Amino acid sequence: MRGVGEFGSGVGALVPHGFEAYGRILHPALGSHDRPVSWATVAAWSGGSVHPRVQFEAMAKPRAGAPERPAPFVSAPRIGNLPGPQLAALCQILAPHTSSADRCWFCLWEGYGWVQGSPAMDRLLASGQPDPRPASRHMGRLHGLHLRARSHAPAPAGPRVRIPNRDYLLFEGPLEGASDMGDRSSEGFFIPQSPNLFWPDDHAWCVATEIDLDSTYVGASAALIGDLLADTRLEALPVEVTDLVWATSDDVNR
Repeated sequence: MRGVGEFGSGVGALVPHGFEAYGRILHPALGSHDRPVSWATVAAWSGGSVHPRVQFEAMAKPRAGAPERPAPFVSAPRIGNLPGPQLAALCQILAPHTSSADRCWFCLWEGYGWVQGSPAMDRLLASGQPDPRPASRHMGRLHGLHLRARSHAPAPAGPRVRIPNRDYLLFEGPLEGASDMGDRSSEGFFIPQSPNLFWPDDHAWCVATEIDLDSTYVGASAALIGDLLADTRLEALPVEVTDLVWATSDDVNR
């Protein structure tokens, strides 16, 4: 993908350089019964600070003098997967900011166990081209894949997007297809997986959910990022394309 920097170089290694503005969506922590808990709530408990380069582990560590009361969360934010309610809210924000919401490109990391070596995936992508059919059918066949325990299964054939240190399978469909990705096992359970990378055909914006991070990054116009920051359904921050994103990047919560 053009414009993406070297692996580990910051926000610009996840989404391309050159957008007018960038934003970061913080995946919520989880409270009892999987209740979403904002990072701001955790920071209020721990005495930490939420800022553009915040890292959850550093921020959630209780400071000296913080009130002694139970933590408001029971598990850390999900890694590499934007939860369904937040993904749906994001897509509603994205839609008015592109002229091609009916034709978007979705990337899924090829390393997930439920896609590796699957005959269904081989049939889906055997043509070497994105399936021209609507996403409801294209992604529906993706749902049919089963979890597999093989650790050395061959990678599925088909179109790819490659950026430094990451290889993705490529799909095409309307924006609402973003919520259709996931594994539907033989027992009938659906385990959703947000796209790791997606953008509209007019390249008006780009969204990245890196497999090792607990945040989703967006490159877009200043107007779109403004809408993102203003939407109360999401906990979002403005970031710079050069901001670092790894566990050691938090220079405030020490």
